[in-house]
Amino acid sequence: MSARSDLTPQMSAYADRFADSGLVRWHPNLIYFHPAKYRSTVVNTDSAGFRYSHRDSTRYSPVDHAGIDSVRLIAGSSTVFGIGASSDAWTLASRMSTHDRREQPWMNFGGRSFNSTQELLLLVLYRHLLPRVDEIVLFSGFNNLGLARMPESRQEEHGTFFMYTRWHEAFDGADRTNKPLLSILRKREPERVEPVVPSLPEQLRYAADLTIRHLDGWRALAADWGAKLTFVLQPLSGWVRPRGTVEEEALFAELDAIGRFSEQYGDILDPDICTEYATLLEDQAKAMGVGFVNMSPILSESLRDDQWLFVDRIHFTDDGHDFVARKLLEVV
Repeated sequence: MSARSDLTPQMSAYADRFADSGLVRWHPNLIYFHPAKYRSTVVNTDSAGFRYSHRDSTRYSPVDHAGIDSVRLIAGSSTVFGIGASSDAWTLASRMSTHDRREQPWMNFGGRSFNSTQELLLLVLYRHLLPRVDEIVLFSGFNNLGLARMPESRQEEHGTFFMYTRWHEAFDGADRTNKPLLSILRKREPERVEPVVPSLPEQLRYAADLTIRHLDGWRALAADWGAKLTFVLQPLSGWVRPRGTVEEEALFAELDAIGRFSEQYGDILDPDICTEYATLLEDQAKAMGVGFVNMSPILSESLRDDQWLFVDRIHFTDDGHDFVARKLLEVV
């Protein structure tokens, strides 16, 4: 029996189209993005690929914002997109809209598997669709750190990205007549030598510097709107508590057997790494006048031992989304 299919049956809907193994929509500017106009009982996207958020009986997206004059954005990667939610109504954006009775709803501006470069580009490319933005919460941080351990041969000028190999394979297959460009890509492939993985302190510094570089872009765009901007370092299961609930531990064990998360990122799950990474980010964020919140200790202080929060080590259950949304509204 599979703990994942038994405890989190909604995850199959994400695997079908919204996972690396799913049908990726390659995007000429973002590398990849969500399927557009996708419809299911779990996930629905607008004509650009953004997931809808809900408040009461109305749904909102960057393309379909129901004629409202202003909005609040929660941006980031797959946790913001809402992997783990059983429907659009249970993402962070929807739960924040439900509990925040100010006039402006929260809009889902998450991009699954995005690094900080892609998160910023998403706003640059689609800001023309938005009404006035009064507030931005950038709920992010893990992907840059997870990707920072890739060998130097894969670290592009603006950071490497997930699905690196699949993108090159897709590009090769899409245009085999473009020989000059393909030859350039092939020249950039690493030589057959043992890849050198940066040390953990080097990974932390690299990830923090890249995150802050792009946070400065968010700061400039927020200033143009006159919008409040807060960077929230997203929580990981190991940063919140050393051992999860019965449900979480069953899911973690199964996912480790499938995807080897602990083997690849286990050292990152140490709460001391969270503290060190948060310090690097907070000092630089505050220096540029951007608010900063480290979400993990906030959750750790208020989470019950038996409170099931995670469907995996990064993404939330429905109740987890609701709990984190309430805490976010208290601190941003």
